Amino acid sequence: MRSCCGKTRTAFYLLTLFLLSSQFTLAQQVYLIDDPEEIRGLSSTLVPGDIVELKDGVYNNSGRMRFGANGTKDNPIIFRAQTPGGVTFTNGARLSISGDYVVVDGFYWKGGYGASAVIEFRDSSDLAYNSVLQNCAMDGLTVDPDDQEVGESKKHNWVKMYGSYNSVINCSFMNKTNAGALILVELYYNIDREDGSPNIQCDEVGHTISNNYFYNFEKIDPTLTNAGDSETIRIGVSGGQMVNTNCVVNNNYFVKADGENEIITNKSKGNSYINNTFRECKGSLVLRHGSNATVDGNFFLGNNIDGTGGIRIVDSNHSITNNYIQDCIAVVNQAKWNNGITFIGGEESSLDCSATKTSSGYQESKDINLSNNTIVNTNAPLFYNIDKGDGAVTGTVANNLIYFSSGNVNLSDVIVGETAMAFSEIGQSLSYSGNVYAGTALGESDANTGDGFSLESGITATPDGEIFTFSGATGKGADMGAYEPATDAKVGQGIGACFLDSAGAKIINGDCAIVIQESLLVSTLPAFGYEAGSSAVNVTANVSWTAAPDDSWISINTNAGSGDATVLVSVEKHTGAAERTGTVTFTQDPGGDDIVRTLTVTQEAPSPTDLATLINDQGDGNDGVVVHSFSMEEVTSSKSNYAINVLDKDQGTNWSSDGTTGGDSFIIIDLGAYYDLEVIDFASTNGKTYDFQVRVSSTGVDDVDFTDPFGTGNLVSSSDNTFKSFVLPSVATGARYVKILGFGQPNGSGSDWTSITELEFYGELNAPLSTEEQVFSKQLKMYPIPANEFLNINTKDVVVNNISVYGLDGRLILNKTIDNSTSGVSLNTSGLSNGTYVIRFTNSNGLNESRMIVVSH
Repeated sequence: MRSCCGKTRTAFYLLTLFLLSSQFTLAQQVYLIDDPEEIRGLSSTLVPGDIVELKDGVYNNSGRMRFGANGTKDNPIIFRAQTPGGVTFTNGARLSISGDYVVVDGFYWKGGYGASAVIEFRDSSDLAYNSVLQNCAMDGLTVDPDDQEVGESKKHNWVKMYGSYNSVINCSFMNKTNAGALILVELYYNIDREDGSPNIQCDEVGHTISNNYFYNFEKIDPTLTNAGDSETIRIGVSGGQMVNTNCVVNNNYFVKADGENEIITNKSKGNSYINNTFRECKGSLVLRHGSNATVDGNFFLGNNIDGTGGIRIVDSNHSITNNYIQDCIAVVNQAKWNNGITFIGGEESSLDCSATKTSSGYQESKDINLSNNTIVNTNAPLFYNIDKGDGAVTGTVANNLIYFSSGNVNLSDVIVGETAMAFSEIGQSLSYSGNVYAGTALGESDANTGDGFSLESGITATPDGEIFTFSGATGKGADMGAYEPATDAKVGQGIGACFLDSAGAKIINGDCAIVIQESLLVSTLPAFGYEAGSSAVNVTANVSWTAAPDDSWISINTNAGSGDATVLVSVEKHTGAAERTGTVTFTQDPGGDDIVRTLTVTQEAPSPTDLATLINDQGDGNDGVVVHSFSMEEVTSSKSNYAINVLDKDQGTNWSSDGTTGGDSFIIIDLGAYYDLEVIDFASTNGKTYDFQVRVSSTGVDDVDFTDPFGTGNLVSSSDNTFKSFVLPSVATGARYVKILGFGQPNGSGSDWTSITELEFYGELNAPLSTEEQVFSKQLKMYPIPANEFLNINTKDVVVNNISVYGLDGRLILNKTIDNSTSGVSLNTSGLSNGTYVIRFTNSNGLNESRMIVVSH
């Protein structure tokens, strides 16, 4: 997902205009110079539309060229070589670009000693905006041996981007041997520096890095200082991870970009990595810091070279879709960091753009969308890494295709953990659905992903050049659209500078036209709750398009556009029992690449309790629901595990009962009225599960009064102190009493103790208690409790005709008939053994009420 992307695409359109102007617009004036440093003095005199050409030749300058001017959208100011590639800098000449709407075109840096920053989109604190570096090449710049130190790889960056809405397009970067990024998006001026400068962290940066060629960035010895700062592209910095950069990196070609373990490092928010090809690169595209990245339509082709990987995920709200990963393996070099998809269990929180404090730690990976990716013959397709924390990863893993050819050397299970527990610690929290695999096993002891993965023996892989197409898996895997893997043959012909081939040799038949790739991207949606709701998706496009929902319960507020747009997707309330999935189809208007994007819309089913009414909504008997009776309660000088705790709305307290004392543990709850009971929510103590059964009664509390609504043997509680819902197979009509029978812990633990923290009951009122039942409940008084020789009973205004006493096993022990008495009655309990009993009160009007008593002599 990307915010504020309208500005980004506006800059993209401006880029198109620049490129056209550099070739076709009549200049105000063309200046031909023969000294690179003349551009500095000339810049202040340039007006929109002017062109400055540096005469072809080899220049040994090592100083800094300063090109700062202010063009306009329609008439940029251009500084270019007399012919593309005709100007060669051999001694590390430096270039500062500043101002607005300027273009640098056609220069070739070949060898020499590079500075800490060779090309910068700034001149001191004067930044560049809406400006372009295009059709340039940098090959083999290194560091002066006099500047090297033992134990260090001297760091120098080839291109540093400052300002906003700047572009590096159709350039070639080759043969880098020292630390430092090839292209670094620097955010020093975007971070709140607390020096009175405006805080622009939430403002979009909007750079574009497109159509470039990156070749042979040598692996920097990881034991050397600065080795970890050797990315091919880095967007941001740990201290700027909250900046809303929204940069676009698309249609680039990376070959042997091995500088460090992170080919591209994402360290800011909202960036998009689209339609890039990575070939034989020892590393991964790494979402290291910063949320809301889009990774779509990329090829990762490892050619079975150890150390090659796909995508590593840290931080939140990333959309990773339609990527094709093939022949990648890392079992010797950086094995736990470079895999097909590597999930990292971080511990830090994701940051909003207004944040003022940052961390260089690892953020938790939350709300990830990993959908419709294809992973072929790649070791550890889904890898779960807990090296930097065990924060549970959340989000959706859906409709991905994982395939291994028979006998493939990279064969592994689909799911692989850094440790035997890694998947259960950070991976089980993801929602898996619709994923398919073939040629391998699921792994991690057949990981608990529900029905999220299925082994499909009918999948067929058909070679299509160097990749495969698949049948037997409709709707699964990557949809690459018109994008094909970039190859060496394309370098100089739309990829990289037009005057060099893939090996760096000069060519004269290159294609110097700058072509903007057609693009239509749709961000993803988090799952909707069951209630009706709306959520926005961002359409990022440089083409016209239409959109239509494919399901009647989905609607959209915009059905067409001619570029970027925000589309509001709405869903109706869902009352079904299962999650539902629908789609919205976005289609490019005819006459282009016929791009089609499908937005998946998922809506959760209501939980069993969402659409039901909570009966005991207040607790502690204030809602009429009370404990009627129980087998025992663990109450000692150090334990307060009372039966009433199950109704106190406090999951920090519990009722405990030992089933070895007098038979199975039980507790009977009086609902205080007659309900059509639908759901029982049961919560137990943390770290333990319990076997139990449920009985319901609409008449009394004798064993014969109860029935088992489930009829399937023991039920099992949750083990984490959370509620687990048990939906009655059919509604228990007119239920008054609910009895829970506890059988202790399952799986041979040997413990007969049952502990319940909370019980909640859901249903609709069938009938209230009769007037007499209500009056009886309010007026009944019994004392002393526990009873000794006698139990005194007073029912005041309610006539009682019979009192019966039962043992907990249902045996009738004592029966006493009373002649229409409303006065006090004394029941002789001297003959009863110590223990718990049930006393029942009846009369000729249908009264049938029971209570529990305790006798102690």
